[in-house]
Amino acid sequence: MSLELTVDHLSAYERDGYTVVPNAFQSDECDRFVQYMLDLHAGRIAVEGFASRKSDDWSRLISRSLHHPLGMAWMLDSRLRQPLQTLLGDEPDGVQSMYFFKGSEQRRHQDAFFLPGCMSAWVALQEVNEQNGSIRIQVGSHRKPQLTKADFRKNADGKGSWHGWNQDEAFDELFSRNNLPEITIEASIGDAVFFHGGLIHRGGPILTTGSFRHSWAGHYIPRSYNPWPYEAAPRLRIDFDGVCRFTPTE
Repeated sequence: MSLELTVDHLSAYERDGYTVVPNAFQSDECDRFVQYMLDLHAGRIAVEGFASRKSDDWSRLISRSLHHPLGMAWMLDSRLRQPLQTLLGDEPDGVQSMYFFKGSEQRRHQDAFFLPGCMSAWVALQEVNEQNGSIRIQVGSHRKPQLTKADFRKNADGKGSWHGWNQDEAFDELFSRNNLPEITIEASIGDAVFFHGGLIHRGGPILTTGSFRHSWAGHYIPRSYNPWPYEAAPRLRIDFDGVCRFTPTE
């Protein structure tokens, strides 16, 4: 079973930098995932490497070289393979997943700044709107300049074009220079949103205090990225056949 991207989906992704596939996952699947994560959070289930948390710690859970079983299952769910392959133009390798209990309210950024060449699949595990801190995106910004870590450094040829800038302020400035509209993503339970890694986005403000915004995101790179232009230690990457490898970095 896989998700089918229509011509309209492909056109939207190319034009806007994202596309929405409604009802990609069933509501009962989403409910089970939410309950599993609440149980993991509270320590009602035990997974090696994932300790229980304080009752007020609802920060996102990032899984890179260590994945809990259900998070791994979602990252490699067969329904995601074909859309990711189509949009990446290559077989996808999963390199990271995130679980959000609440809206992140993260500053503006491009995912590809941290994970070069990536794209993401984001799934709403409940109703998501402005009240519980949805994602805000700058439509079409993936077709504008993309920032890299080299832009902030001195190098053999001089200084990068954003040398001396604070990273968050640089993304706000790029957002302003792009002069493109920002919209709020609203999604129903089970909807999947595919994002280009160069799309400028942020976590919107949480307007209803204390509200939850259960959602999950997987990040993927093309299999042909070998070595992958990622600057830290070699990262675990897993393909949809379950093959794991650590690849060299540049």
